[in-house]
Amino acid sequence: MKKQHLFPLFVMVVLLAVGSLHAQTGEVKAAIAFDFTAGRMSLPAGEYSITAMSDAGRILCVSGRVSKGFITSHPVEKNEAPATTKLVFRRYGDRYFLHQIWVGGNNRGRELPMTPLEKELATNAEPALVAVLASK
Repeated sequence: MKKQHLFPLFVMVVLLAVGSLHAQTGEVKAAIAFDFTAGRMSLPAGEYSITAMSDAGRILCVSGRVSKGFITSHPVEKNEAPATTKLVFRRYGDRYFLHQIWVGGNNRGRELPMTPLEKELATNAEPALVAVLASK
């Protein structure tokens, strides 16, 4: 009898978890005014959309007018949810690397691992963080 009462609760918890995963990893669009690196892709300035390819959001598709590719990411969390949807870049001189993706109102986002080139640049300089407003 107890199992019958717990099953609806279990289903509700699973549905809420899937809904929150989808909310954090849906599609994000942004106009990026500079050339940048996302994963191992070098991309020109332009309009881009970033879309989760799975519920967990581990694989992301980055697509623009002339470029399209896939990158890996891992979850990241803040104590306070950002008010706006944004892409955060690390800047070393004139080189920009996509670092994080945040959706406004959600304290969970996605973070890209550092590439070998970015690790090399980071040994010589501290990055400046640059945020670009995006839309969901």
